[in-house]
Formats: sequence, structure tokens, C-alpha cells
Amino acid sequence: MAAVRKGGRYGTAVNMYSVAVLTLPAALPDTSVSLGTVVYRLRADPLPASAGRPVHLPSGRRPRMIMCTVDPAFAELVVTEETVRMTADAKAGWRLHGHHMIGWIRERRPYGEIAGLAETMTAILGAFPASVWTGRTGGPHAW
Repeated sequence: MAAVRKGGRYGTAVNMYSVAVLTLPAALPDTSVSLGTVVYRLRADPLPASAGRPVHLPSGRRPRMIMCTVDPAFAELVVTEETVRMTADAKAGWRLHGHHMIGWIRERRPYGEIAGLAETMTAILGAFPASVWTGRTGGPHAW
């Protein structure tokens, strides 16, 4: 996939990404976690403005990680130290969008590396608590 950023100091820039998409058993709130440098290169927020501004996880963390969500209560359940670490170790980013999880890594990669990204995404989903799939979180939100 190519992401094009127009304007700025260097004019038009084309950034290449390899992408994997998983179909989920249920729709989940739009949420994303990404290596900060991946988002910075695009100079765009990872989700629509309705999701609020991206948040650094936690401030001062290396590598810099960014999270954005439409539902902060949901994000507290799924954006854990474990899921952030797996994302950082993969040098990747991911986004929940309805019934899909979309993951990306910089540059064009061979099939084996894209399959590895999909495996990491599966591991991240496996770290989510069971309550996110049933909607029984004990809180006011049901998805």
C-alpha cells in the first residue's frame, strides 16, 4: 500500500507499507496503536478526528508509541503493556475498524514478513480479555 502525503517542506512524499487484515468475530470500537514514527511519517492522525488526539503511551517510552480511540474505556481493556510491547517489538501499527483489524509495517515486505505481522496481530487479539468479545465488561459500554 502506498500512502501519499502532499505538501510540506519536501513536497509530495510517498511512503510504502505492507498491510495485513484480519476479520474479527465481532465489531469493536475504532482503536489504534502504532509505532510513533509510522504515524509521524504520514503526518496524519491514525483515526478520524472524532477519535480525539493521539496519545503517547506512556510519555517518554522508547520506542515512541501512539494510541487513539473512540472509546477510552474499551482502550483501557485492550491497550495493555503486553499489547503495546508486542506492537513495538514488531515495529508495526494496528487499527480496529468494525469487524476488522488492520496491521501495517513500513516498506514493501516479502510474504513471510507479512504473514509474521498477521501472526503478531493474532497474538495481540489473543491478549484481549474475553469480555471484549461478549460485551460484558462491567462498565457502561457494550460493543
